[in-house]
Amino acid sequence: MKKLFFYILFPVLATSCTKNITSLNDNPKASLTAPSAAVFLAGEKGLVDLYTSDSWSQAPFRLVAQVWSENTFAIESNYQFATNNAPGGWWTAVYTTALSNLSQAKSLFATDVPDPNILRNDLIVTDILEVYAYSLLVNTYGNIPYTQALNRTIPFPKYDDAKTVEYDLLQRLDTAIAGLNTSYGSLGTADQIYQGNTAQWKKFAASLKLKLALLIADTDPATAAKKVQEAITTGVFQSNSDNAVFAYDAGSVVNSNPIWQDLVNGTNLHYYSPASYFINTLLAWNDPRLPLLFTKDINGHYSGGIAGGGNSATTLSSFSPQWLSPTFPGDLLDYSETSFLLAEATERGITTGGTAAVYYDSAVAASIRYWGGTQTDAISYLNQPLVAYATATGSWKQKIGYQKWIAFANRNWDSWTEIRRLGFPDINTISPPVAAVSTFPLRLYYPPAEQTSNPANWSDAVKALPGGQDVVTAKLFWLP
Repeated sequence: MKKLFFYILFPVLATSCTKNITSLNDNPKASLTAPSAAVFLAGEKGLVDLYTSDSWSQAPFRLVAQVWSENTFAIESNYQFATNNAPGGWWTAVYTTALSNLSQAKSLFATDVPDPNILRNDLIVTDILEVYAYSLLVNTYGNIPYTQALNRTIPFPKYDDAKTVEYDLLQRLDTAIAGLNTSYGSLGTADQIYQGNTAQWKKFAASLKLKLALLIADTDPATAAKKVQEAITTGVFQSNSDNAVFAYDAGSVVNSNPIWQDLVNGTNLHYYSPASYFINTLLAWNDPRLPLLFTKDINGHYSGGIAGGGNSATTLSSFSPQWLSPTFPGDLLDYSETSFLLAEATERGITTGGTAAVYYDSAVAASIRYWGGTQTDAISYLNQPLVAYATATGSWKQKIGYQKWIAFANRNWDSWTEIRRLGFPDINTISPPVAAVSTFPLRLYYPPAEQTSNPANWSDAVKALPGGQDVVTAKLFWLP
């Protein structure tokens, strides 16, 4: 992995030496292009890094979802995104760090992948990751550059309709699932998630399809049901061994977990603490994940910071050693989430082959085991009246929403998205930030740079939003 990262960080274009004086600037030992595997890995790692990141200037979602709280500078916790430009940071990173590299890799595979069967699989796996990346964008902002986004001959790409993009992503997953040839491998060690195992990538594609299908379930239940059942037929995740996790490397800073890079190596730990509402929920439910996620405070108790308030890290709980480890893996999609989605599908009347309660129990248990708890811990936890599916408070959306919120402690974008989608926890009512500048954000506004660099297309995208204003409270098309 280190070698591949080296290649992508330092590609050099060169030509062979000639008597032409311009060739004196050429390096005859440099490669003509970066290897396709290295470019793919840069895109895959870039996507996982972004999704794992705690950066307030790129990924403030743990703060918005009140899993984490800010200390001293309570900015993003209060939904104020202008100071550090998180909307611009997220947009730019997804397009440039993830999508640009993945697209470039697709153009390079034919130059150094001689086997046509492996070549086809390489292209499909890369496309699946592109679908994932585009889903982050379209479900963050609304209309986005899509069909023209990566075309370098079009400096001012149009914004495609969000619903059209969403349905096209589902179609791309259908094509990927049909096209993957699991008799052949793909990418090998350049793929740090599944090491080129195409059977696992097929499960990933089906599980991602399940996820995107349920995103539209409130506005298009018929299509959602059809796609959910297709995904189940293909085969979704069945255990934690299927989890799409990226193994970070402690041998070099750049290849280590981004949270460790920022909070430990970068000494920014004092800027963050666990959020009070999150800690208190775990305490009230005797959650076995509490000591696996956090440490005790100076008084020997668990405590968190008030959302949007000025907190002091020195008096509060901090994050567990495993969470702050340089090798703690990034997690794009997992069995716990898949089981929650199946529970939801069942509650929506979609035939899944199981019951909502069984899927819910499997999801919670998988999350507890993922963080280092035992099955015995899970059983004891699920037997509590406040947690058991039959007796927990509220509707199915509330029961699943709260447990997803806990399970997504380290799934930054999804911790925010599931609150938007299911409505729980109801942050606006239960724990509004002390100086919030709006109600709970339903989207991020477009990067300010788009107003000046691509004004006409930006303006059209804003007009398409409910109310015609580029604000965080505008509903995306899939919200009821």
